[in-house]
Amino acid sequence: MLPFTVNALAQTAAIASLAAEAELHERVDLAVKERARVRDELLAQGWTVPPTEANFVWLRLGPDTQDFAAACAEAGISIRPFGDEGARISMGTPEADDAFLAVARAYPRRH
Repeated sequence: MLPFTVNALAQTAAIASLAAEAELHERVDLAVKERARVRDELLAQGWTVPPTEANFVWLRLGPDTQDFAAACAEAGISIRPFGDEGARISMGTPEADDAFLAVARAYPRRH
């Protein structure tokens, strides 16, 4: 099974999104700006965040991965932890990303 499968309705929505090219470019521009803002803030907080061209940032958390994911979940924030390696944090709305950044700021360890 593929890790990020989508159903027929999601595929139809994706095709419709691609057809609306002007709106697509606007959403991409907003996502790129938000990704840069979140990464810059994490770097300012002392986190190690590799450069990215994706719609997410990666935090190398090592053995703190699950603890950090639990802290996010407690705040109502869903991230994607990967064992004891780190976590993928997908970009969302500025408000959702601010909520994530608040958890990251309060977390006692920096990697």
